[in-house]
Amino acid sequence: MEISTQKQLLEHFRQQLKTDTDWRWVSGEHLCLELDGKKTSFDLQAHVHYNAVDLEQLAKQKDPVPLILVPELTDRFLGKCKQSGLSVIDLNGRTWIRGEGLYIERPPLPDRKYRNANKPRNVFEGKSARIVRALLSDRNRKWTQAELIRQTKASQGLVSRVTSYLVEEGYVNKPEDRFYQVSSTLDLLDAWVASDSLKDRTTCIRLTGLETDPWFWADRVEAWAQDQSIDLAFTQWTAAWERHGYTEPVICSAYISEFPPPDQLAEWGAREVSEAGAVWLFKPSDHGVFFETQRHLSRCLVSDAQIYIDLQKTGLRGPEAADALRKGEGFCRNEV
Repeated sequence: MEISTQKQLLEHFRQQLKTDTDWRWVSGEHLCLELDGKKTSFDLQAHVHYNAVDLEQLAKQKDPVPLILVPELTDRFLGKCKQSGLSVIDLNGRTWIRGEGLYIERPPLPDRKYRNANKPRNVFEGKSARIVRALLSDRNRKWTQAELIRQTKASQGLVSRVTSYLVEEGYVNKPEDRFYQVSSTLDLLDAWVASDSLKDRTTCIRLTGLETDPWFWADRVEAWAQDQSIDLAFTQWTAAWERHGYTEPVICSAYISEFPPPDQLAEWGAREVSEAGAVWLFKPSDHGVFFETQRHLSRCLVSDAQIYIDLQKTGLRGPEAADALRKGEGFCRNEV
């Protein structure tokens, strides 16, 4: 069930209190928990959305201690509550309560499926990913919502939902009222990696031929794409080497908006293979990957964040190249 208002949130929670068999709650001026003959009072703080400022203010409150209520408790938000010493519960029954002589931790209950109605299902897919990618294209930049809409060609509603979620989770802050800026770059990248599946968001063809030099293929594919006015941006080892030479590539890989036709492959002396190959061409399901590109050493590359994501879950020392890029100077900064 989707929860969109504070009123809905409180109504469902009050109904759940009556049927909670794990412990006894008593409603009054404050919410009281009775457990093993001991009573603990809480100041129930129910909001559909929270941000870092809310948590900082609540952490200062001592009597009665606050109990945060949210529709659905994420791992990251739970971690922030634990770090701040704040008790929290959601409509799915997931609970973390810490007080004087009291410690309760309960996982979500299997029969409950509540979520925030305005929360995007996955911010790392489709047009939602465009917004994350834009924010990570330059972690020093402060974006207005209007700028994000123009850059990503996403709707105002989607931009609002995604940025609200990223702020609530602590990946993005608002240094000024109208602006958004990435505040936890590496954490946001780690969350993206955990969610990502390259094969699910692209169609890939692999090519082989007598020539095995990846730079030979990079020149050929790039020249053809430019001649045909086809979008192309290098990624993975090819792009990582251009940005921060660490693991010399043995494969040329790139995003492309249209695959070369059979006659072009024949002209190159190339053929498709099901495994390995000297060239990997990815046709993305969402064109937004081409909205955030950079030129380096005359080549068009995807953004640093995209290079990093695409190198994960691969062989050929891809994660090592990603780690070197991540530690390099200028990573996710518009300085190239």
